[in-house]
Amino acid sequence: MNFDLNRWVSLFSILALLIFAISIPFRWIDHDESMLAEHAYWWYKLGYYRSVLNYGLPNGWHTIQYSTHKAFVLLGAGMIDIAGWSLTALRMIPLFFAAALALIITRYSKIEFAEFPRASAWVLAVLFFQAMFLTAAYRYRPETMLMTFGFLNFWMLERYLHTDQKKFLLLGGLAAGLSIFTHLNGAAYAGAGGLLLLSYRKFGPSLIYGVIGLVVGSLYFHNLLGPGDLEAFLTQYLENPNLSESDWHWYSPIVKMLSEHLRFFHSAREVSTSLLLLIALIGSWKTLKQKATTLLRYFLFTILVLGALTRQTPIYYILYLPYIAIIIAVHLGRWPTFNAKLKYATLFFLIGFIVTNSIYSFNLISRRVDTKARTAEMMASIPEDSSILGPTGLLFNGIEENYEIRSFKAFKFCVRNYPDYSDTYEGLLQFLSDTRPDYLILDHIRYNQDEFMDFRDPANLAVGDTLGIYGVTEVHGDWTLLQCFD
Repeated sequence: MNFDLNRWVSLFSILALLIFAISIPFRWIDHDESMLAEHAYWWYKLGYYRSVLNYGLPNGWHTIQYSTHKAFVLLGAGMIDIAGWSLTALRMIPLFFAAALALIITRYSKIEFAEFPRASAWVLAVLFFQAMFLTAAYRYRPETMLMTFGFLNFWMLERYLHTDQKKFLLLGGLAAGLSIFTHLNGAAYAGAGGLLLLSYRKFGPSLIYGVIGLVVGSLYFHNLLGPGDLEAFLTQYLENPNLSESDWHWYSPIVKMLSEHLRFFHSAREVSTSLLLLIALIGSWKTLKQKATTLLRYFLFTILVLGALTRQTPIYYILYLPYIAIIIAVHLGRWPTFNAKLKYATLFFLIGFIVTNSIYSFNLISRRVDTKARTAEMMASIPEDSSILGPTGLLFNGIEENYEIRSFKAFKFCVRNYPDYSDTYEGLLQFLSDTRPDYLILDHIRYNQDEFMDFRDPANLAVGDTLGIYGVTEVHGDWTLLQCFD
């Protein structure tokens, strides 16, 4: 194989960025985005977090919520103050951090792997071709912000280990604390940094680092200073519907850590990335061991700590991507030194990575929804101040027009962690009877609202049909309106 793969890296990078740009207009909105946006909205309006979307959950989430991704949500509240209530404005926050992260790790690659001049371009190509990163870069969730602080934590500590300058240790501790403040899973980066220092026998510096990280990370508790707030936080957190009883045994961290490899092979998206990572580790191990020992250690420690903290939720695979991208980029940058077998193997897994992740990305691109226009259409027949259970996109801009927006996801959360309802059509009707929203909006588009569609296809309903205490009043091309008549 005589051609030089590195000659194509600029084309790959441009293509990856072009796909990302195409994916931006009218991206669909998911429940997590809506929920965090709602937290930001209520902080801006009231000075505390709440989640009316999750109306029906115990422990008063719809009244006040103590746990969220706080630094990220506070930035969202600031953006609302500056630009108004806008999904596009909120998505500028993850986009900013995605751009910052791309620039930072590109710069890191240029400095640390100068002998492989194409490595920095490969980093950019790998990042934006990876469908999870492409999604996160324009999704109102904190992953790109968290990855940025996590990578800065690593780089500052690496600089400290190479130079022994205390300013880098202090900056590493600051980044660790900001990771925790951004998202509690930022403890994976903070813990990895501490283990990295201990692995180099920097016992005193690790203590200083830990103190700084804990002090800055304690900003997470900024809304728990009133009487009873901490107890209410613990109650809500221990009964978080995203967790279960199995998360609270003394041996749970060990079990989860031993299962962490499953996160790397959850779906074709992760599998194709992980296989390319494996061929990079195998094919360039000597170079990586010599040139990137600190990065490999930090990466390993992050895997161990994150594995102990969380279940194998697929989304958190993204926290490994900066280190995966650099490892792959260094390997691809060494292409001219490969023998024929390694070239064929690398090209095979690279093509698999690009094709697989492109399929996921094009699937995302196909989900185009003019959220604001659909909301206006849906609200036209509903009086202001009504409570509506329906697609979470109704928040934009229904919440500004005095509608109380709730989500079908609350029912699934109740089913998952609480014994009140069965995961059946009858259980859903009982939930609706107990919570009694004024109106239901059933979206016919599955990826916008799949909780009701698990039981019945709303496209088959006609005016006059009833669902428990609700009757169908309007049927439109891709949504159906029901009103409570009880």
